[in-house]
Amino acid sequence: MNGRKGIRFYSGLLLFLILARTASINKPITLYVPDDFKRVGVIVAREYGLTLTTYKADADFELSGIDGELIGYEPIALYQNVDGHTFWAPYLEKSLIHKTLSVEGLYPYEDGYPFKREVRVNRISKPFLQRLWSGSRSQRIKEIEKNIRFTLKPVRLVLVGDIMLGRKVGDFIQKNSPEYPFLNVIDLIKKADIAFANLETPTCLTGEFINLFRAHPDSIAGLKAAGIDVVSLANNHALDYHLECLQETWERLGTEGITHIGSGMNLKEATDGVVCRVNNLLVGFLAYTETWFLYSRVGIDWVASNYPGVAPMYKELIINDVKRMKEKADLVIVSLHWGIEYSQTVTKQEEDLAKSIIDAGGDVVFGHHPHVVKPWIIYKGKPIFYSVGNFIFDPLKPPLTEQGLLVELIYFGGLKDIRITPTIIKDCQVNLTKLPSPLPDAIIN
Repeated sequence: MNGRKGIRFYSGLLLFLILARTASINKPITLYVPDDFKRVGVIVAREYGLTLTTYKADADFELSGIDGELIGYEPIALYQNVDGHTFWAPYLEKSLIHKTLSVEGLYPYEDGYPFKREVRVNRISKPFLQRLWSGSRSQRIKEIEKNIRFTLKPVRLVLVGDIMLGRKVGDFIQKNSPEYPFLNVIDLIKKADIAFANLETPTCLTGEFINLFRAHPDSIAGLKAAGIDVVSLANNHALDYHLECLQETWERLGTEGITHIGSGMNLKEATDGVVCRVNNLLVGFLAYTETWFLYSRVGIDWVASNYPGVAPMYKELIINDVKRMKEKADLVIVSLHWGIEYSQTVTKQEEDLAKSIIDAGGDVVFGHHPHVVKPWIIYKGKPIFYSVGNFIFDPLKPPLTEQGLLVELIYFGGLKDIRITPTIIKDCQVNLTKLPSPLPDAIIN
């Protein structure tokens, strides 16, 4: 009996030691972060698979601004609050209610920005026997220590509203060049990592006349030259020259490397959207149009189903698509072609849908179609643009229809800046103005 008890005891002890060593080897590698480096710590931990801990003694690494190996820099930015007072703070801690000011002509997300603080990492030493006991875990810690870096790569998005390249705009293009409508904004748009627009004109040499617009295919070269990457075709003019013209538009956009969303050979294709990767950030785009204003002089159904068409603005469909897209993308931007033409009023239905999209996981609601600028708001830290007006269009009802907004969104460990430049159209060419950026009509948290 004693012999059997001894065997059981030593077998149990051996099993315990094996399990204890396995637990030690597989224990997460931890990072201690002081309060003033919390947001830096989240980024570093996510990048290297580390677990944040509130106990320094238990940590394998510690972030610091003074001691340890230099692994990167964090911008310190100058801000202006709502009262007009200025103050300095780390850019990662910025609130959207504060305005970022340029320093020496540069912003924190631009190359060469001068004011940064050092980010360092210390490896917290462990007793020799503990390192020996943890075996391969110690080797993993060494590998991380050798490779760990803190790099902040801002993502700059540009969003603009309706672009119509036919009629009088097309005449100017034929007289000048495909780039003509964009010449005064090309430099700004090209700074973007991704630029998005609503393309209000099918571009083709084919098709049957149904409604109003058709642009010469050469005009797509202007979109390319301007740096437009993604366009929505979910609007009330995509089928102005029937399906044949829409399909030719798809082909010509693809030839220029411009992605289109919001229309397709069936409903799934029209609502699939697209995900773009920029600096390890996945940005998803979806696009829809209201259906009550879809109009044609011949009897065709514009809404995609088991046949080609555009993505309809049905609330349940959009909410489900946003949730689906959020599983694939870090950011979800929803383009909506909606509203009453020339009306600057935001309806209760528009407000409810926009907020529902944010509640479902959307990050930006971007509206257009009325040809005029409407108010914009911040809801739960996410911007909602009800209408940004025309970007490129021929004269409609000036002066309001000649005004628009060029929106820049800066993501830097989250949304840090919303820069809005008012634009004006003159001779079918968009121009940047020096008008003050419109403030949000409301900030709802």
